[in-house]
Amino acid sequence: MKIIEDYKKGHLLPPGLASLYTSRSILLIAGGFVGLFLPVYLLIQYQSLEKVIVYYLISFGLYIFTATPGAIFMNYIGIRNSIIWAFPFLAGYFASLYFFETDIVVFTVLSLLFITVYRMLYWVPYHTEFTKLSDKKNRGKQISILDSFTSLLGIIIPFVSALLIKSFGFQMVFIIVIILILVGIIPLLFVPKINVKFTWSHKQCWKEFFKKDNRKMMIAYMGDGAENFVGAVLWPIFMWQLLNGEYLSVGLIASLVTLVAVVVRLVMGDFTDKFSKRKLMKIGSILYSFGWIVKIFITSAFHIFLASTYHNFALIILRTPFDALMYEKAADAGHFVDEYSTLREMYLQTGRVIIMILILIMLNFVSINVAFFLAAMASLLVNLLPKNSLHEKASIR
Repeated sequence: MKIIEDYKKGHLLPPGLASLYTSRSILLIAGGFVGLFLPVYLLIQYQSLEKVIVYYLISFGLYIFTATPGAIFMNYIGIRNSIIWAFPFLAGYFASLYFFETDIVVFTVLSLLFITVYRMLYWVPYHTEFTKLSDKKNRGKQISILDSFTSLLGIIIPFVSALLIKSFGFQMVFIIVIILILVGIIPLLFVPKINVKFTWSHKQCWKEFFKKDNRKMMIAYMGDGAENFVGAVLWPIFMWQLLNGEYLSVGLIASLVTLVAVVVRLVMGDFTDKFSKRKLMKIGSILYSFGWIVKIFITSAFHIFLASTYHNFALIILRTPFDALMYEKAADAGHFVDEYSTLREMYLQTGRVIIMILILIMLNFVSINVAFFLAAMASLLVNLLPKNSLHEKASIR
């Protein structure tokens, strides 16, 4: 497989990008231990699906208004330092979750504070750094390497996490996650410093947020954010409830599905760089949308496995070219790479907030399954991602 050959020859990962990848991979591994079960943990603590959704609503809502201040703050401490400073706040977030049972109100507030600061400091600098260190020719392959490497470990992590939760409770998993997060700081020390300045004021950022020229980009990323919320929060809760709270069953199915996805990710990296990203993305979005429709009618563990395997296959076809295209748009923005990343983050969170409000209203009348239909519709919106980038718009040259 050509992507493996290029990796061995060192064509794909220059040292700076390799260091950034290593840190990101450690973070994704940490997320693998808790990501699938975190919504379940919150459901157990709050004893209400509506309260869980409100928790995420506040969380993502806060980030809409703090993404720009975070990008501005990046000017004072630098991109690399901003990413490094984010990690202790993420560790603080999981530490807050660890103590939820002692005082859920206090640690809910603390967790929201920690996760908001983490997002402020991490996401825009990370996307900016990745855009600058990666190259257009191999960007699809580079993204596939990151996804496939973490997926290799992800084959076993969900099941191991389920075993730990069943044997020792969530607290043990939180401790492991905190340790991994702190270890993830080390590779960042070897990431080169990049001199990029965020040039927009807070007012200018909101002006661009609502600008008509950015409308297609807004809808595309809002759709991406909306679908992501359903997949990351509501789907794990649905699985857990359908399997009668059996952590091991949920973990085993997740591990088996990940196993199928690994090779497909590597293959798609090659296809992404050889063929039209937009055509692949269009095909992937249709297949992926259909997967959400199928999930509406799931009634058994076997159905979950089949639907999830298909859905992950479709997700790879959609996600690999979409992510590569997203970084290309950011790179094409030139000097405005961090401004583009900031708008993207704001649009993503807005999409999540909108779909959460819709779901909260709909839960009064229908079951959680209806959210899967909304996710199906939202996943098609990514095809609206415009060809033009920010620097091509005369108003901000």
